[in-house]
Amino acid sequence: MNPMMFLGQMLPLVVFIIVDSLFSNIRTSIISAIVFAAGQLVFFYVKTGKFDWFVLLDVGLIAALGTISIVFKNDLFFKVKPAIIEAATIVFFLVLILSPDRFLHDYFGRMMPAGMVLKPSAIGTMKVMLLWMCGYVLLHISAVLYTAFYASRKMWAFISGPGFYLLFVPVMAVLIIKKIRNRRRVSLRSGRQRTGV
Repeated sequence: MNPMMFLGQMLPLVVFIIVDSLFSNIRTSIISAIVFAAGQLVFFYVKTGKFDWFVLLDVGLIAALGTISIVFKNDLFFKVKPAIIEAATIVFFLVLILSPDRFLHDYFGRMMPAGMVLKPSAIGTMKVMLLWMCGYVLLHISAVLYTAFYASRKMWAFISGPGFYLLFVPVMAVLIIKKIRNRRRVSLRSGRQRTGV
């Protein structure tokens, strides 16, 4: 699952919280999110000519849990939806991690841009990254469930949506710092080689 797919999952939650803040009606808010999610599915199908299983699962969960929330007049069922879809994502990641290297090479190789070839040596790094992503998503699931049970709808919507990406901020900061340090080391080495030091 790529970041754009997570962004797609976030949009119905954004619709939910906007409608909820305007009308303060849980039924209207959930129906708006369901309709928006269904529209996303149709748009994706028209654009690509096929249904993505994760998108289909996401829309199905929004519709099912949203309907249950309306019937029982309890938005908790709707609120746990992000945790369920992310749990499915963890299972998917674990399957990839446990898959043979050859399968992963073919799987990710099909996603590479034209003209680029995935090196077999990169598979080990990918598995480590997927493992880190499992821990990251698990942390987000915990935050979603906690806010679903104990926080306001606005706090839950923030954690379920933008909050997922905000957790990346410290990780990105570390990666940027490392990249800057590596560039400095390379420039220092090349400078020494030119001067013969």
